Amino acid sequence: MGSHFPVRLLRVTRCFLAGLLLAVPTLSQSLSVSDVQTIIAQAVSKATAMNQRVTVSVTDKEGNLLGTFQMTGASTDTLIRSVGRAGQGLENLTVPAALAAHSKAGTAGIFSTGGNAFSTRTASFIIQEHFPPKDDNRPGGPLYGVQFSTLVCSDIAIAALPLGLSGDPGGLPLYKGGVAVGGVGVEGDGLYTIDRNPTDDDQSMEEIIAFHATRGFEAPPLIRGDNILVEGIRFPFSNVSSTENVATAQFATLPGTVTSAIRAAPPSDFVPGTLGGVNGQFSSRFPIVAGSTLSVAEVQQILGAAIATANVTRAAIRQPIGTNARVTVAVVDVNGKVVGIFRQLDAPVFGLDVAVQKARTTNFLARSDAGSKLTAAGLGSYVARGAAEGITLNGSIAFSDRGFGFLHRPLFPDGINNTQAGPFSTSLGDWSPFNVGFQLDLIRPALLAALSPNPPVCRGAKFSKKDFLLAPCPCTSIPELPNGVQTFAGGQPLYRGSTHIGAIGVSGDGIDQDDLISAGGANLFPSPANMRSDRTFVRGVRLPFLKFPARPFVD
Repeated sequence: MGSHFPVRLLRVTRCFLAGLLLAVPTLSQSLSVSDVQTIIAQAVSKATAMNQRVTVSVTDKEGNLLGTFQMTGASTDTLIRSVGRAGQGLENLTVPAALAAHSKAGTAGIFSTGGNAFSTRTASFIIQEHFPPKDDNRPGGPLYGVQFSTLVCSDIAIAALPLGLSGDPGGLPLYKGGVAVGGVGVEGDGLYTIDRNPTDDDQSMEEIIAFHATRGFEAPPLIRGDNILVEGIRFPFSNVSSTENVATAQFATLPGTVTSAIRAAPPSDFVPGTLGGVNGQFSSRFPIVAGSTLSVAEVQQILGAAIATANVTRAAIRQPIGTNARVTVAVVDVNGKVVGIFRQLDAPVFGLDVAVQKARTTNFLARSDAGSKLTAAGLGSYVARGAAEGITLNGSIAFSDRGFGFLHRPLFPDGINNTQAGPFSTSLGDWSPFNVGFQLDLIRPALLAALSPNPPVCRGAKFSKKDFLLAPCPCTSIPELPNGVQTFAGGQPLYRGSTHIGAIGVSGDGIDQDDLISAGGANLFPSPANMRSDRTFVRGVRLPFLKFPARPFVD
């Protein structure tokens, strides 16, 4: 992945593909107060007709909560429960139903773009121990671990989701004129879970109500998840394709209480900009700056090379087929400080937090003190398990996110049945998407504190005339990992010769694409070949480093 990386990746595409010229949405393409009231009223009217009592939340496309309504008689709590052992991880934890509805709405909103419309059912499909779920001897889902991103303790997320990203059916995206504007989430059955059997046609009442809530705000059929295939596998979107219409009651007459004030979508967190001739957006909170080991010019060079690569890379999860990938790219220095973020127009917003997580994960693992810091943070058991497998967390191995994630699966090698867990995972008998091992254990104390009746309050800060609540002090006790770690592909450490200088993380339209784009950004600062994780064997199995798509480039 050094200087012989194809030169064509570093050129900007001949002329910007039509999709890249998407305009920044205007106010008419955002959710208004009236829109939010209509969506909630449609949901509550449908629930009333079904004799159900639910909580409904609406968010904008950046995850900002625009309103929550709890019907009279609706359960105020819901139980987190899947296949894991009760009491392990988050299994059997009771949380407010409003938080579940919020996370469902936000997941659908920040997952969806002008090229793909994903639901919480889609999310469930891509985070399990096999992909597709229930298919033996298949690797884990392509976004395995993404549920532990955009957390309330994150210093990166624009508007955090209280339970992270959700896989519980009942969250659907919202569109206006074909433009992604947010999501709606419905909680009411008392169980916050995932869909373990996507081959059936179960129609939860939550999904039926959410489907009705989207009337007039439906996702364009072409870009729905069930029109997107990865490795020939069709994603799910919703098991509800139609439902009997009911009259919509006036918002003021709805039976229940507004528990989170109704508001219009606030101004975007992103600011328009151009990098290397590519139109996109910068973060208003994380401008390009020098780090302890990287200059401003170097950060711009890394970001620009990655974005140029993205501009000629064929997207995996975007319609129409043949469209170039849209991603967020983040660069951090050796201390995990964000020194630059840039996203292409219409890149999925969930990639903001995830790209930084990926960069920080590989950066941390490249540090000589990674093992000692984890031990001091109470995670020494994972350090010991890694050492027993020949994985010494002392910076001697340059882990990509793909390489580290391979060791963080409940089956090793990834997805192969009747094998033991990787050293950073929990065992399959205890495993669930709510109990994955190291990734969750690292952030679990902060997450539980944030979900407690009296959560810690951190200092607020103003950025671009918006109020942000900073992380609850923060996600981890390790300064280099303030928003946790990520365990799927798309990041790698950066080196100047043999000296570690930081890391790059990419998240957007496909994990093999993320690897390819991160390699484009790291081209001038590659990991030394003899240190890459694909030079390491565990239990006789070679670890991966990067994987590129079979047909990587747009025609």
